[in-house]
Amino acid sequence: MNVRRASVDDAPVIASLGTSIQRLHHEERPDWFKPADGIAAVEMYRSRLNGPAVTAFIAEQDDIALGFAVAEVQVRPDSPLGKAQTILIVDQIGVAPSQQRRGVGHELLNAVRELAGQVSAHRILLTTWEFNLDAHRFFEAEGFETEMRRMSMSWPPS
Repeated sequence: MNVRRASVDDAPVIASLGTSIQRLHHEERPDWFKPADGIAAVEMYRSRLNGPAVTAFIAEQDDIALGFAVAEVQVRPDSPLGKAQTILIVDQIGVAPSQQRRGVGHELLNAVRELAGQVSAHRILLTTWEFNLDAHRFFEAEGFETEMRRMSMSWPPS
């Protein structure tokens, strides 16, 4: 397996890999997520990959894409409320369903960890939805810990 940095030309590959993840999120939270739209997703990834703060990785074997990760560097200035720090946010990570539990996600996160070192990040952050228990277990096994809870309320009430 090889993990490499993605280019703008890889947007269709990332969009394709993200389809199953988008379906899962839409099924579980249709109030939040739209149905998968591969064409719109390609354009979104092209735009994001053109930005200086976003880096994507693709895991592949024998020229077949197995998974991807998208990370974004955020530099937070010092303030009276918080310390200055560079944060690497794992915005998305996904592995083709047929390739899950084969070390692909681990290798993608290794690439993210390497990037964190390159940008002198103070921490790596990610979010995961409450319904995604498999993701929780995976991230915890990779060393991530829950450090805050995000809560929401639909409005207006029904």
